[in-house]
Amino acid sequence: MRRHAPWLIVAFAALVYPLAVLAFSGAPEFPSRDDCVVPVTGEGEYEVVFGYRDSERDALELRDQVLAVGFTGTEIEGDGCGRVRVSVDDIPTREVGEEVIRQARTVELEPTLEQEG
Repeated sequence: MRRHAPWLIVAFAALVYPLAVLAFSGAPEFPSRDDCVVPVTGEGEYEVVFGYRDSERDALELRDQVLAVGFTGTEIEGDGCGRVRVSVDDIPTREVGEEVIRQARTVELEPTLEQEG
């Protein structure tokens, strides 16, 4: 029994600790997909978002489409909620962002303006 005591302690801790955390703190909360979209709220940096994709490969395809019609600086990045965002960052003003969106719509893209977060 003495040989097994350290393993029993480890097994006990491995089972009891998660249950104690759940009992006192509740289940963990993860951000929803909507939580990762930062609406325009005021001044600051903006980004023109051409879309969100579920895979990096799909995001790269959209990015290549966007670059092909002239929107240089378009990049992909994870949004922290399991999707990949295709966007142009560092848009200095809301007016500049809205102009980029107008231009994008002339080539059948449907971007949105978001607060850079």
